[in-house]
Amino acid sequence: MDYRVVPACVYTLPELASVGMTEEQARQKHSDVKIGKFPFSANGKALGMGEREGFVKIIAESRYGEILGVHILGPHATDLISEAVVAMRNEATLEEVIAAIHPHPTLSEPIQEAAMDALGESVHKG
Repeated sequence: MDYRVVPACVYTLPELASVGMTEEQARQKHSDVKIGKFPFSANGKALGMGEREGFVKIIAESRYGEILGVHILGPHATDLISEAVVAMRNEATLEEVIAAIHPHPTLSEPIQEAAMDALGESVHKG
């Protein structure tokens, strides 16, 4: 059992889900972290659903880009967190999440966009 990758889900409107470290915990444990955020208000599927509220936040260590935590507030957050759990369980990096094809338009795109933002590469953030 890997307790660092147990997701927490809150079934409210909007939904809330997280896995791994908070930004504060990551900064305490690692000297340098990268933070990426992407709002659902810039996601085509969320806009089409009328679900503009919320964001995805990714926390990664700077040296290798390993993902330390993911926090999602928004539509279907409790479903979307599974991608983060699998990524963290397999010690995926920001680059690996970015390289994975995310279909368009989907609610999973903000995960990829948050990873891109952590590296200063987000082009759809608005």
